Amino acid sequence: MNINVGTRNRLKVAAAHAAFAAVFPDSKIEAEGVVVESTVPAQPFDDQVVAGAVERARAAILDADYGVGIEAGLVSFPGCKGRLSVQFCVIIDREGEMSVGHGPGYALPARILARLEAGSTLNREMSSLSGIDEIKDKMGAIGYLSGGLIDRFAITREAVLMALIARLDRRG
Repeated sequence: MNINVGTRNRLKVAAAHAAFAAVFPDSKIEAEGVVVESTVPAQPFDDQVVAGAVERARAAILDADYGVGIEAGLVSFPGCKGRLSVQFCVIIDREGEMSVGHGPGYALPARILARLEAGSTLNREMSSLSGIDEIKDKMGAIGYLSGGLIDRFAITREAVLMALIARLDRRG
């Protein structure tokens, strides 16, 4: 099974591979990162997060069995104050069927959120705060903020697993 993931981020490719391998344990999974153009901002908000994931999946599929788009961003939820940092995953197959899921969401410290809303990016702010260059390619903001209790690989894998749920027919 060939999977193209629309990203340069090796962590996202590894997380997608791990999720597909867990769901399809009897298949040989090949996952590759594909550089794709994205029209969403470097720090997407609300609908831009899903739009970015869709765009990445569509651009990535090429000749693979599945195109995977993963986009992290800040999303408002009705009835909740502020925004949650989440990762949306979109999976498109050769027939054009699309499935969507997202991973765990978490609130950012108010001072970080304010900087993002003023035009900065989570990677820039968290790399500066943590002293870890390009933290998004490593533990991610969640790894630093949680003190290592959970990291970006885990929440990205969860997002891909959630997008795969609709592809599983467990009704017998």
